[in-house]
Amino acid sequence: MRMNKCEKCGESHGSCGCRRQFCLDVAGDDALVFIEGHDDAIVGLAEIEGEPRLVYDRGAIVQCLMRRDGMDEDGAEEFFEYNIQGSKMSFSPPIILRAC
Repeated sequence: MRMNKCEKCGESHGSCGCRRQFCLDVAGDDALVFIEGHDDAIVGLAEIEGEPRLVYDRGAIVQCLMRRDGMDEDGAEEFFEYNIQGSKMSFSPPIILRAC
């Protein structure tokens, strides 16, 4: 299995902190709400009413839960819906992208 490497730091994308740091650099002083443990699922930033918000790939989060935590697909979907999507995050929660 070939691991994708970050072009900036050379680390595998699963352990790379560059996406997080890039988003923090772009957002400047604006606070961002991260989904801890899923930096590899960050797609980028979106701006809603002038505020930057992180955008995450839902499928990548579910795949990570399956791979990293040993969940089956149904368990990972349920965990995502209840513990991540259903959590009450503070202001400017991340946007979850579901590919069609």
